[in-house]
Amino acid sequence: MSAQVYYDDDADLSLLNGKTIAILGYGNQGRAQALNLKDSGCHVIVGQREASKNYDFAVADGFETLSLTQASEQAEIVNILLPDEVQAEIYSEQIRPCLAEGNLLLCSHGYNIHYKLIVPKEGIDYAMVAPKGVGHQVRSEFQRGGGVATLMAIGEGSSPQTRGLCLAYAKGIGGTKGGVFETTFGDETEADLFAEQVVL
Repeated sequence: MSAQVYYDDDADLSLLNGKTIAILGYGNQGRAQALNLKDSGCHVIVGQREASKNYDFAVADGFETLSLTQASEQAEIVNILLPDEVQAEIYSEQIRPCLAEGNLLLCSHGYNIHYKLIVPKEGIDYAMVAPKGVGHQVRSEFQRGGGVATLMAIGEGSSPQTRGLCLAYAKGIGGTKGGVFETTFGDETEADLFAEQVVL
């Protein structure tokens, strides 16, 4: 069976109007996605540890830059773009208590969701929007008017609005230019681990 693929005409960026998007982690993917969303007209804030180079980069790029907790409290859409190995602990201690019913929790790699290291609480929608390229490529392709292919997975039990918001987010970072392929957290995680540990 062929995968469902979505392009620009399938996504409505206006679904993000009036919503605050928190990008947690201003590293490789965080900076690229935050800047692309900002250039697409979205309201983006950054959650990043103070006294770090990435905090200074986010401030220099013109973002309101807060603690992870503060950013999570203020946003309706929260994207965890921190290193995989710290996500579960930080989610449990600093992010989970801040999420309100109807919020959308995003990630760009399914590892912590697939292995149940992060289990979103009831009432929280969750999904993955994963560009298949490194951050500088996500940014440079967007600046050229294109985008890199992107994977999308919708969390089990998430509300019907989740798919539309994910496609809008993907459009905001340029993903619908390259095509958004629907998959699962498990398939994305296992393919990524195979590529890292076997192919590379």
